[in-house]
Amino acid sequence: MMLSYFKRFIFLLFVLFPPMFFSAAYEAEKAGMSQERLDRIAPALSKYISSGQIPGLITAVARKGEVVHFEVQGFADVEQTVPLKKDSLFRIYSMSKPITGVALMILIEEGKIRLTDPVSDYIPEFSGTEVLLVNEDETTSREKIKRPLTIRDLATHTSGIAYSFTANKPLQEIYKENKLSPYFFIDNLTTSAKDGSIQVSSEKSFENICAFSSALAKAPLMHQPGEKWTYSMGMDVLGCVIEKASGQTFDRFLEERIFAPLGMTDTSFYVPKSKVDRFTNLYFYPGSIGNLIPGMEKFPKDLKMMLLDHRYTSPYLKPATLFDGGSGLVSSTQDYLRFSQMLLNGGILGKTRILSRKSVELFSTNHLSKKTTQNSNYYPEGMGFGITVGITSDIGLTGEHGSNGSYYWGGAASTLFWVDPEEDLVAVAMTQLMASPLPLRTEFTSLVYQAIDD
Repeated sequence: MMLSYFKRFIFLLFVLFPPMFFSAAYEAEKAGMSQERLDRIAPALSKYISSGQIPGLITAVARKGEVVHFEVQGFADVEQTVPLKKDSLFRIYSMSKPITGVALMILIEEGKIRLTDPVSDYIPEFSGTEVLLVNEDETTSREKIKRPLTIRDLATHTSGIAYSFTANKPLQEIYKENKLSPYFFIDNLTTSAKDGSIQVSSEKSFENICAFSSALAKAPLMHQPGEKWTYSMGMDVLGCVIEKASGQTFDRFLEERIFAPLGMTDTSFYVPKSKVDRFTNLYFYPGSIGNLIPGMEKFPKDLKMMLLDHRYTSPYLKPATLFDGGSGLVSSTQDYLRFSQMLLNGGILGKTRILSRKSVELFSTNHLSKKTTQNSNYYPEGMGFGITVGITSDIGLTGEHGSNGSYYWGGAASTLFWVDPEEDLVAVAMTQLMASPLPLRTEFTSLVYQAIDD
């Protein structure tokens, strides 16, 4: 009789709570995470989808080598209600930068590049670069650089190069006049009205990354190298440096040395025909898009979200020739999770070693001096900067969940990732909304850390 009751109990248990539930809970517990608390993540963030503030969202967390959370919600195409999928492809924009940083570290390991090398050793045009001075009467003049621009300057945003949206007005005008941008949509775009909607198109101004870098070298710097931290196109210039040092095009180097070894089969500078159905629409928030793309201020401010780039007509569908390591890659959540896990593991994934442990330590250590951060009025307290990644140096000063020594970055379309060596944890979030005003990063971070249960 007892055996009969036991069998009935087991049957009901599996009907009401499928084996997947027990498996997920077991994996979470093994990784020191609470499944109950992990289950809070998706519902807590779904409000941004149901309110029409973001199109869709994928969140992923791995701890102690176990993927303990991977949730997909919302849409790849809001207008056609096409659901987001586990393998959807996203424009990762500035999350391209850490990948470029790893490529740089590979060549440093091989002795082909040093952080102290002058950039002019690889791109001679930078030997004549000057610094722009803005006088009190708003006239401008130029002065010579006090020391050579270095590879470290490019990799840490201390070069004096800027973006159009971080440049002062005189430099912004120089960038605009000379079309000094290697990107789709951040710059180099045209807008028109058709059938009551906004039509936006974009194409790149240079044939390849070294042509862009040589042209950029003729523009002045916003400040002396090493003087301040200014978010910049310097990391795109690193792509040209890597081409010169390796003897390969940047895309080929990434494919052979990072993507193929790590099994990152969905990361590239364009979306091939075979994967178009997995691509996502790109949206933007009209209220603050002008802060990211100068000249885009004239859109209705009462809208939560507008379409910027359709997945079936995107310029990303054409094979690329300009490989911009600061912003140009398309990737999937699974691919970026693999890349992040490699970094957490000290440069290795499975049996594949990309970097040594000491190279990852150099990559993820703060390279900014106190003088540099003090000169940069907007640089957040408690944060530093490594080789292409932000560093958390004091969680008390940041006022956010995390660990000292964790490192991270995000993209213009609200993608983000971080690596936390102390907690043996990585996390990735993917969506497609430019100029987002939402506290998505802060909320996702808190939701991940509240689930730690050991």
